[in-house]
Amino acid sequence: MRTSAASTFAFLETLLVSGIDVMSQMPAVSEAIKTLVPSFSLSMIRVDERSAPRHHYSEHFDEASHRLFAESGHLFALASDDPAAFGNLLDPRRRPYGKLIETTDAFLQGGTYQHLFRRNGIHHVLDVAIRDARGPLGILGIFREQKAPRFTLGDVNVVAKLYPWLVHAFAAHRATVRGPGDEASRGLLAYDEIDSAMIVANGQGVIQWASDRARAWLEDASAGADRALLMNRPSRLPEACRALSKTWNAGRRTGSSLRDGAAPPTLALPLPGGRLRLRAYGLAAEHDGASDGAFVGIQLSLEMSRGVRVVTALERSSLTPQQRRVAFGLWMGKRPKEICEQLGLSAATLKSYQKALYLRLDVNSALEVVERLEAQARTVTFDLDAHLPRRSGVPA
Repeated sequence: MRTSAASTFAFLETLLVSGIDVMSQMPAVSEAIKTLVPSFSLSMIRVDERSAPRHHYSEHFDEASHRLFAESGHLFALASDDPAAFGNLLDPRRRPYGKLIETTDAFLQGGTYQHLFRRNGIHHVLDVAIRDARGPLGILGIFREQKAPRFTLGDVNVVAKLYPWLVHAFAAHRATVRGPGDEASRGLLAYDEIDSAMIVANGQGVIQWASDRARAWLEDASAGADRALLMNRPSRLPEACRALSKTWNAGRRTGSSLRDGAAPPTLALPLPGGRLRLRAYGLAAEHDGASDGAFVGIQLSLEMSRGVRVVTALERSSLTPQQRRVAFGLWMGKRPKEICEQLGLSAATLKSYQKALYLRLDVNSALEVVERLEAQARTVTFDLDAHLPRRSGVPA
């Protein structure tokens, strides 16, 4: 349970500098930010070097708005007088945070407000333009409705404290990712399956059958673009199934898909808190209706990021912020010297923290700390319904 702003800041620092993909950190980051800057909605957008959106996570936006991002998101980066255009927000001459976009005439008349904000009940916006020396990285938008209080200098000060951690989180994907065998990356690349479903497609990738759970996911995906991911090419679930079927059948024709031990074609679509992983398997050699070859079974696995679950479990524990940082370092497999350098501690002070940590968790070693955290992480879930688009369109 979060007990103070200091605890929430410590949680956000640990998560944002962990190296976990920033989109996988949602909705944990959103829930924490909202305790510091109360709001009804939040958007996290990753951009390319031209400030055009590539991935986005947006809460409570309606389906039409997600479709707008998928089909016309690049237009937000074009030269424009709109104060909310991404190119303007990420202008290197502009202060990255602290400029409150309020209900000025320019804001109300701009295309972003007219086509995106107004239809989703947004009126007050605190925007954070995230960039580093190499260029633009992303945008964090924190939103309030018209009748809610305006953002204040206190809210800006909260964002100023978060800003360097947000830069780290967005820039992390540029770095070379260390492999699963690297002890320092333990868990950051791991996911835990929490639900699964099955689809059968014909040789052209057209879905012929879906389990009840898969039907629910297809209904979600068919309403618009994928909720958490914006790519150069469409990323809707049916299209992912077609791509996998095409890959499997191409391998069938060359014989590679049929070899013993051949890895099945796999795709992963990032989602809030984790990913949806799709794997294709051949079901039969030939069947009527599969004009391009065999029917393909596609297994869907809804998976949560283990790193996000561990950090969230720590944040909900009774440990102090510094004990949580030490515990997370141990879970990642970092050596004492690395933890000392990261936290600015002496070796003696680290030993003191570890002793208190072991006592609090009733364990006797770093390995037992890892085992305890893994067990606690398995109890962590998110109420994703609170983070999905509305189907009712413009709110009352």
